[in-house]
Amino acid sequence: MAALVSAFTGVVGLALGFFGVPSFVTPPTARPVAATATATVTATVTASPAPGPSSADGAAPSASDRKDKDVPLTDVDPLGAGYVNMERKPVTMDGKRFEDAITAEELGSYETLSYSINERYKSLTVTVGLDDDSPAAPARVSFKSGGEDGKTLKSATAQINRPVKVTVDVTGVAILSIVAESDDCVCTLGLGSPVLHRG
Repeated sequence: MAALVSAFTGVVGLALGFFGVPSFVTPPTARPVAATATATVTATVTASPAPGPSSADGAAPSASDRKDKDVPLTDVDPLGAGYVNMERKPVTMDGKRFEDAITAEELGSYETLSYSINERYKSLTVTVGLDDDSPAAPARVSFKSGGEDGKTLKSATAQINRPVKVTVDVTGVAILSIVAESDDCVCTLGLGSPVLHRG
């Protein structure tokens, strides 16, 4: 019976389709078809750049912030030819070797070395003494503002086996002069690790 009904329904659907009439008759044996929708989701992630170093207020440090505050005096060219025996050369004082140093072998009775520092620094630190192989004749070192006849900022005595670290206030100094003197003219003076400080 079911086969007969199914055949009849098919014939009616075919006839209606032939005359252009849509068929609304569903065969009793037809199974409903469920539609399955598949959704594809694409997520876009924007990567943030890695945070760099910043200052206290959160801004990136400027070039001036990164600039070194300390400058070796040996990196500054001396003025003119007011020196003869003083040169950039390593020195050993009391067993400690200073690779960055100013030395004066057979220091003359009066030697001067001047630098234009243009009021950019606050202080100079330096170790003053005699080379370990020097005769034990003491020498005197004066740090002056201006030329060799300028105002004395600090003085120190260079002795064998007794180097001393000296700090010189150079605030407002445009020309820094180092004057070295020895009565015997035989010693080797050492100025170890001379550094200009901005702060």
